Amino acid sequence: MQLVFSTEKDALSVAEQLYDAQQIGKILIVENIDLRALELAVGLAQVNFPSFNFPIVSNLKCRLPFPKHERECTDKNTPKIYVACLSAYNNGHLHGLWIDATQEPEEIEDDIKWMLSWSPVVDDEPCEEWAIHDYENWMEIKINEYEDINKVSELANLVQKHGKPFVLYRNYYGNDATVEDFEEYYIGVYESEEDFVYQQWDESGQLKELEKLKISSIYINWKAIAHDWFIDSYFSIEASYQEVYVFIRH
Repeated sequence: MQLVFSTEKDALSVAEQLYDAQQIGKILIVENIDLRALELAVGLAQVNFPSFNFPIVSNLKCRLPFPKHERECTDKNTPKIYVACLSAYNNGHLHGLWIDATQEPEEIEDDIKWMLSWSPVVDDEPCEEWAIHDYENWMEIKINEYEDINKVSELANLVQKHGKPFVLYRNYYGNDATVEDFEEYYIGVYESEEDFVYQQWDESGQLKELEKLKISSIYINWKAIAHDWFIDSYFSIEASYQEVYVFIRH
């Protein structure tokens, strides 16, 4: 059986996921092949499906123990980490797995162990060391290569739950930021500091009091009031134009 891929690189990527596959340029030569095993290997390598001319039988082994739809990792836009096998990396193989970081730490560790269990070099040497080589959907939070998994899970769930406001708050306070403080001191997002003051006056009924006195709000110096408020009681983080996040100062 000859499997013809678009490029030599594609053939190599799939060959790394299969047993007993001989590569010659962009062609893989195998004696027998299981269609599901091939689909899994092609999906993992993220390449186009090859062409072939012979019937498919079920003998070729694939290093993937079960198909993608049975795995816990999600395709949603949750914070993820890409964990790589260092033994494979040191031997010239790019072997790893995108993992949903919002899982419990124990579940993330199970996914890492599973990834290491079918490393392309697992038959030749122990595959126990790993590192985080990439990450996505973390907004502006930086994830270290050897970040503690408990911290990864905690931060991922906070990002998923609170989104940009928490990320900005954490970047402002650094490692001293806690979720308890964030939930206590975060107020909301406004177009500007002046807009925040105006809405506070409106919600407290002060604007209605002005109306009773026949004083229009256009005569109020909102900028001056905001300046005083944000010196003593509040602080803001401007994310973009007309996107200002307001917190109680503490």
